[in-house]
Amino acid sequence: MKFYMITCVRGHAGNGKSTDIKFAIAAENMVHACAIARKMPSVKHTRMVTYGREITEEEFNEYRSISAYKRFEQYKAKRRR
Repeated sequence: MKFYMITCVRGHAGNGKSTDIKFAIAAENMVHACAIARKMPSVKHTRMVTYGREITEEEFNEYRSISAYKRFEQYKAKRRR
């Protein structure tokens, strides 16, 4: 099992707007990881994955300690200041 960081286009940001969201995914290969990421909630399912890379198990565990959705909300709150 390998670990991947996948960046997808996230919807629900307003009319015609979108943002990126990153997921740490464990999968057999990059193609399978991208398929899993595209099925995640709030991802624009009609758009392709924008970026993907293999990561270490330590990075995977660190990133998975906080939900991707919660991490996005924290980022959005910082931008409002």
